Amino acid sequence: MKLIPLLLELDYRTFEAMVQIQYGEEGPKGYDDAIRALPGVTTVTLASEDDESKLARYKIKIISQKEPLEAFTAFKANAKAKYTDMVAIKVGEETIEEK
Repeated sequence: MKLIPLLLELDYRTFEAMVQIQYGEEGPKGYDDAIRALPGVTTVTLASEDDESKLARYKIKIISQKEPLEAFTAFKANAKAKYTDMVAIKVGEETIEEK
């Protein structure tokens, strides 16, 4: 069986949501590219950043075969596992949209 027909059968969907990340001592500077490097993440746009409270808000677009909430839960798990300076990650569930 050829690979192209198999790939065309896969059902990938794109989702976008607002995500708030609380950082540890280092703060949010320089994490935009690190978040882009996570599996499934296609776009990261910085919405706001506060160095004092070590808090940043992003608009994040991911591609996944999973349902939207499950996809962003996997994103959170990957981010926390890979970057220990991310203290808390909150996904605005009401902001999740399929693109």
